[in-house]
This record gives sequence, C-alpha cells and structure tokens, in this order.
Amino acid sequence: MIGKQLFFILLFVFAGHLVRAQQGVETFGTGGNSTFDEEQDGEHTDDEDSKKQEKKYVPSIITNWEVENYGANFEEAQLDTTLGFYHVYNPIFKRDLRPVFTGNIGGAYQFGDFFNRDYQSDFYFYRSYEAYAKFPGDIKFMNTTTPYTILDYTQSDNKNTRNETRFNVFHSQNATPKFNFQLFYDQDKSTGFYQYQENKFHDIGLATTYRSDKFNSHGAIIFNRIKNEENGGLEPDQDLNEYQETETYLVNLTTANSQISNNTIWLNNEYKLGKYEEQEDSLGNLNDVFRPISGFIHQLEYSSNRRIYEDTAPDLDYYPSARDSSVTGDSVYYNRLTNVLQLKFYESPNRKYTFSKRVFIGHDLISSRMADVDSTYLVKDKMHNTFVGGAISRDEGEFWRWNIQGKFYTTGYRSGQTELSAFIYKPLRIGKDTTSLFVSGELNTIVPDYYQQQYHSNHYNWINRFDNTNEMIIKSKIHSQRRHLTLGFNYALIGNYIFNNEDALPEQGGSEMLVLSAYLNKDIETKFWLIRAQALWQKSNQEDYLHLPDLTGYLSVSFKLLISKVMYSDFGFDVRYTTAYYADAFNSATGSYYWQNQQKIGNFPIVDLHANLKLKRTRAFFQLMNAATGMLDGNFWAAPDYPLYRRTFRLGIAWTFYD
Repeated sequence: MIGKQLFFILLFVFAGHLVRAQQGVETFGTGGNSTFDEEQDGEHTDDEDSKKQEKKYVPSIITNWEVENYGANFEEAQLDTTLGFYHVYNPIFKRDLRPVFTGNIGGAYQFGDFFNRDYQSDFYFYRSYEAYAKFPGDIKFMNTTTPYTILDYTQSDNKNTRNETRFNVFHSQNATPKFNFQLFYDQDKSTGFYQYQENKFHDIGLATTYRSDKFNSHGAIIFNRIKNEENGGLEPDQDLNEYQETETYLVNLTTANSQISNNTIWLNNEYKLGKYEEQEDSLGNLNDVFRPISGFIHQLEYSSNRRIYEDTAPDLDYYPSARDSSVTGDSVYYNRLTNVLQLKFYESPNRKYTFSKRVFIGHDLISSRMADVDSTYLVKDKMHNTFVGGAISRDEGEFWRWNIQGKFYTTGYRSGQTELSAFIYKPLRIGKDTTSLFVSGELNTIVPDYYQQQYHSNHYNWINRFDNTNEMIIKSKIHSQRRHLTLGFNYALIGNYIFNNEDALPEQGGSEMLVLSAYLNKDIETKFWLIRAQALWQKSNQEDYLHLPDLTGYLSVSFKLLISKVMYSDFGFDVRYTTAYYADAFNSATGSYYWQNQQKIGNFPIVDLHANLKLKRTRAFFQLMNAATGMLDGNFWAAPDYPLYRRTFRLGIAWTFYD
C-alpha cells in the first residue's frame, strides 16, 4: 500500500516538471517571498534561429504563508533551504532544546520546556507523537512561479543492524497563477540500539490553495501513521557501561507494540466583499487594487483517530493489573467533525486608527469508542460542543500589531470552557538596531479532556470527576535584530492542574501551581564562524505535580569554509545539556508520560559532530551522534529506563529543484 502511494506521488512530481502550467510571474498575498535565480543558460540566436520563438525565462519566486484563526489570518512563513543546522533533522530536537524521549526517532517524547507543551491534535493519545505527524496547522501554503521540489534522504552507517532510514518528498506547483497544489510524503524507520525498539512513521498528503481578489480557498487531505515496538525500557539495575553489545541488555517487554493513526480532511473558504481603488505603484502607474471590506469564512475539519496497543504475552510483573492475563488488545477510536462560520471586517488603510473585527460560531460533533480484546466491555459515547467567539486586532502596519480574542463554549461536553487571549507586537528603533517587543497573555478555564475523565483498557481503568483547570499564562520576549539576541520570560499560574501520578493514573492537584521560565538565545555569524547559544531556566513551586530541569542549554559551533569557490561547508559540533532531575517516565500501555521520583536523568552532555555541505541546489550532512559515549560516565538516559542511542553515524542529502 505504501509503495503504491509513493509511486503516485513520484509520478505527480515528475509530471509536474514536464508540464509547465504557468507562463508568467504573479505573486500575491501575505507571505514570505523567496526568489531563486539559478545560473541561466546563455541564449543563442542566428539567422536560422531568428524565426523560432524565444524561450521565456521565468525566475523562481515563491510565496509562503500559514493559515490561522479559522482562516481569518495568513501569517508569513519561510522556506528552509539554508546550510546551517541542516544536520538537525529529528523533529523533536528542532522544537525543543532537550526533550525526554524513548531513545530513537519515532518514539514517544515529552518536551523539556514546559511552555513548549502545546498540542495541535485534540486526540489525547497523540500528545506524545505529534512532532512526527502533519496537521493542517503545520502546512505552509505556497504560490510559486516554477515547480518546486525537495527530495530529502537520511541513512545510518549500517543498513543491516541498528538501521535508520528517512525519506521525504515534497512537491509544489501552480496549475494557474492563482491555484497551487502540493504533495508531500515523509517516512522514517528506526530499528534502535536495544531489543524490540523499532519505530516506523509516515505521513502522506495533498494540499491546495486558490487565492484571488474576492475568493480564497485552502484545503488538505492528510494521512498519518505511527507504529512502534514497545519494550517498556530496560529492566532495573543495569549499568549502561557494562556491555558493548546493546542486545545483551534485558528489556521489560518483548511482545508489545502500538499503532496510532490520524486521517484529516480540512477545507477553508472565504468570500470577500469590497471595492476596487486606484493606487499608484513605484513607477507612477495607476492600477486598480481590490480593497476588502468584509469576508465570510467557512472552515470544515474532519479528523479520524485511532490507537491500538497489543501484547500477545503480557508480563503481569510489569503491568499493574489485567482483566485478561493471556493477551492485550486495547483500542481507542476518536472522530471529530467541526464546522466554523466566521464574519470578518477588514482594516481600512485609508484611516489612521483602524483595526479588524471578527465574530465566529462553531460546532463539534464527536464520537469515541473503547473496547478490550474480546469486546465484552465496550464504551461508546457521542458528544458535541457549540462555541462562539470574536476578536479585534491590528494585523497590518509598521507601528505595532495586536490582537484580543475570546472563545466561549455554550453547550455540550465543554460547556463553560472559556479561552481569552491577547498579544502585542511592537517594533522599536534603538539607534541603528531594530528591536521588537512581544507580550502575550492567556486566561483560560479548561474542561478536562474526555480521556482524563474516563478510560477503559485491559490494564488501566478510571472514571474521574475532575474540576475545570484554571490558567493564567504570560509570555514576553525582546529581540534585537542587529545583535541576533532574544531574551524571554514566561509565567504560568495554574489551578486544578491535572497530571499522571506515579501509578500512571490521572490526578488533579489540590494547590495552585506556579511555573516560571527565562531564556536567552544568541547567534553569532561572521565570515568564518556560525555560533548558536541557547539557555533556559525553569522553576515550579509544586514538585509533587511537576518536575522540570533547573537549567537546559544548547551550544552549536561551526567553522564555515568555501571549498574550490563553489562548495559551501561548515564543520563543527553541537552540545545539549540539562541538569539532573526526575524526568517523567513513559507508560507503554497508555502511550503517555507520568510523574516519578525514583530515577534522575541529565547531567550528561549529548555531543554531536557534524559537517554540512552545499553545492548549488544540493545539501548534504555527515554527523557523528552522541560522540561522548564511552568517554564520560554512562548516564546517557533519554528518559527514565530508556537509554539514548550509542555513538552512531548519520548521513543525509537533499536535492532541491526550482523548475
């Protein structure tokens, strides 16, 4: 099945290079514009060629944006074609300085930065795997004057044992100047260093966009799949320095595996009312430009989710209990259909003091099903939510940007939930430096997740009556563009915080929890050096609910070199470090992390050596990962009971095509 999907994607990709649908250059909308002008073949004309039509050269101009707020806003996005940090390919290390994870790519993870723990999927059991999947919020929509394709491949040094293979395909092309489609396929397979640790994941999808003066349409169809062997971590009291062969170490589970899947259909349409006005361009020409006054927006999303956990010979010493001691076959199904209608009034560029306004109403239709191995215990639920909301914002302008938004659930399972948020973004001119200040705040009352209240499986069963969680969250940062320096501070005050206790069961804290963090990010780039330093400090006043590392750091140092005047390269190292702390442990049966105070991890630097190369449109990297293995003490735990990979080698190559 996967082979057929890949075949059709490659067929579309190469067909796109043969069929040049666009003949002119047209860009529009909000987004980052990138122009790729490669070396152009010299034109040759003589008497015999003079009657032939001159071939038109079309520069590659790409516009990127993301869709937010139910389609009300388009935020600028950028393509990642740079050489620096190309070797950082693991999705969880792209998003967090030092995540907790089960030891190899594709395994369940938890971000070490508390304020990074935001979730796109509303399926509770996807929280530990989201970085490996694609959701509508992850899509960067495009308009491109020429077809754009990336082929990205990564391979470990040994194809037979401890293998890791990663292959990504992305293709975007405009069929007309206003209509664009993109196809993507990402897959990864990692055997892992220890027994029964193989992880596989892939996503495949199609996204389209049509943008004109009066009508915008964005759509996506996405399929996500993750399949993992679950070894439950190493058995206790094993020294990671004792054996060279990792297969010697004993693991807790040998017959368990999990599967999680997501299918999403997403469509967002907007029809705008407005008028055409004459505007003078930079050359002094008068053009009719459409100015929107109001817009009617509809968004539809259907999400189908499933998690299956199987163990053909359960070890009752590992699991707390079992309704069926001979076999485990837990399954959870969660489907949601959401419709949102929205009315937006646009800012007026002719008025000095102006802002946009919007109101929306939405409805969720949800179904859930849980069953054990023989379906003698079956739970089916159908739920719904109705919500309303609105916002006022300043979305354009160089002086500042701001937004105030509210969302209120009026009926259904989440009745009484309220979400209030606001932010302000202010550019500041300080001498020759362009500095920006960003402050955001949230005031939320959150109804507990359905699966925190109720869950039934072969090993875990609970029914809770938790109170609503109350949150006040403030985030702030100041960024210096000239100095490439960012300073930030985060604050969260949470009442009725829900966590998984030491028995891996949901529990609600009885006291308010305060979480503080501060961070500093600094880049230094010269002709020969590229240095990135990041530091994070965190503190929680309720360690009975939440353990966080005091300090987390990341340092990358690269020496840049131009080889033979054509090949750009950098050679260097990365170091990730966190102070020792009681990180949350992973529970295979529920696919989630839980509080523990038995094993500390950290206080061990993860050192990677890398070499990145770029020749025209081709990038490559060579990386020696966890190079400090054997040179320092053996405390290289990725999560409690789950060791980090040993010293290992990776190489990768990416080809980019703009025509």
